[in-house]
Amino acid sequence: MNNGWRHRLRRLDAFNKMETVYQDRSSSGGFLSLLVVFAMLFVVGSEIKQYLEYKQEQSFSIDSNMQHPLQINIGMTVAMPCQLIRVDVLDVSGTSQNVHSAIDLLPVVSKNAFGDVHGYKTVNDIDDMHVHDIMAKAAGRRRHTKLPAGIERAKRIDRLEDAACYIQGSVMVGKVSGLLHITAYGHGHGGAFVPYRMLNFTHHIDELSFGPLYPNLVNPLDNTFHLSSEHFSAFSYFVTVVPTVYIDPGLNVLETNQYAVNEYYRSRADNYDLETKPPGIFFEYHIEPITVTIREKRDGFLSVVVRICAATSGIFATAGLLHQLMSLFIRSRSRSSGHRVDSASSVGIIDPAFHEKPSNMSSL
Repeated sequence: MNNGWRHRLRRLDAFNKMETVYQDRSSSGGFLSLLVVFAMLFVVGSEIKQYLEYKQEQSFSIDSNMQHPLQINIGMTVAMPCQLIRVDVLDVSGTSQNVHSAIDLLPVVSKNAFGDVHGYKTVNDIDDMHVHDIMAKAAGRRRHTKLPAGIERAKRIDRLEDAACYIQGSVMVGKVSGLLHITAYGHGHGGAFVPYRMLNFTHHIDELSFGPLYPNLVNPLDNTFHLSSEHFSAFSYFVTVVPTVYIDPGLNVLETNQYAVNEYYRSRADNYDLETKPPGIFFEYHIEPITVTIREKRDGFLSVVVRICAATSGIFATAGLLHQLMSLFIRSRSRSSGHRVDSASSVGIIDPAFHEKPSNMSSL
């Protein structure tokens, strides 16, 4: 039964095999065969590597959501008591908004809040990430605590000099350029005048982002420390916000905002005019009217298989052609030198003795 199936399978073989007696083995053919094998392995490895890699395509379009509000997420510690701080937003239309109702000002101990400030950066270098990695981080678990790890809300602070304030919350503003500023009462705004000796705008930024809050995504100003060298000082951040849409190979969509930032520090030592420009922390943001769409994709498995088959077939055919050319060259040189071409060393020439009937054939 098994022999019958084997016989049928052999008859179905579309690739006829050359009989062994017709084959002529040579060292050049073996060397070329090894080259063919290595070339095919290289092609297969390259195609598999390319298949595993992701490709990103960027496209630009006019932002169609300019009429929608923009969410600003902030989480930072300022080395001043909360009762001396006010937070406001002023946009280009002249609309001023006091955002204390949308944020939390939590008193903390300055020493615990800042701790060891060595090793912190003023601006992060954002490494390039794959879209699927960005979306995985965005889908990660959100923080449930209002304060960062290692910082506790102070129940009582005896000395104002030891107090600091953690500012956290999300503010909804118009999607136009504006200024988010943190100042002291009586400096640029109304309220009881805060003495200069109480001013200290040293701060640590844990979170500054635009759009929906994704705490696991790292932004340029996240986890950065900024030290004020004197009371009369101001920090200015010029932020360019670019609406961004990420699309992964599974067609999942993530809408967020990227931003670039430049930081400037001014004090009286730099001839900073504090009479017209009050001390504080200023985030001047500009919204780009262009949306960047970053689409990540990967080649289909079927197309990779087709390319591998085409490349390996081309290598095999080219190797056969080269082998024939080499054989023709060897035979032409042998003939020009007057040497007899041995059939055993030639390719494609059957030994005439093969056609002669063996003398002992009749005895079989």
